[in-house]
Amino acid sequence: MIKVITYGTYDLLHHGHRRLLERARALGDYLIVGVTADGFDRARGKLNVQQSLLERIAAVRATGLADEIIVEEYEGQKIDDIRRYGVQIFTVGSDWVGKFDYLREYCEVIYLPRTEGISSSALRTERRMVRLGLVGEGRVLSKYKRECAFVNGLQAAGICTWRAWRRNRRRRTARRFRPAASPPQPLSRTMAASPSPPAPAAPRCTGWTRPAESL
Repeated sequence: MIKVITYGTYDLLHHGHRRLLERARALGDYLIVGVTADGFDRARGKLNVQQSLLERIAAVRATGLADEIIVEEYEGQKIDDIRRYGVQIFTVGSDWVGKFDYLREYCEVIYLPRTEGISSSALRTERRMVRLGLVGEGRVLSKYKRECAFVNGLQAAGICTWRAWRRNRRRRTARRFRPAASPPQPLSRTMAASPSPPAPAAPRCTGWTRPAESL
């Protein structure tokens, strides 16, 4: 009997996961699926997993493709599992090519093609997109802007430097305390008798727009 083992987080299990499990199942007679523990994911820097370990195990079990499900809890466990269960084939997706070549000393390693256009990261981003506004100055602001690109579900939607903020604040203050118009001059008797149309209201400018006189 040929035993195959594969590992994954299987967060928000989708058809890409299922197809990979189907291919892994076809490689042998007995498929062991390792699901990463919550603590192990956090230790690896995977901080945005949406489902608990029990939920992810239940999703893998529901596919009906795993003969046995185990929990991956520490670095180096793959070697221990291969030895413990007498595994002949280790397999993961092609996005890990070369990463697990060191396991060839213990069994055959096969990288399976992954399904394009679908991933747990994309699903997490779609479900919980957070749009972040950044306020600051200099290299620190640039650093946070760059790092936002590497966080799933986070988008730098707006950036404001302190210099721009102070400039806009001065403009708003200047508009607020603009000097009043000169007092009206007395009208002649003839002009007072004829009604004049009301003067148009001054344009209002609020928020972060430019002053009306500069438009």
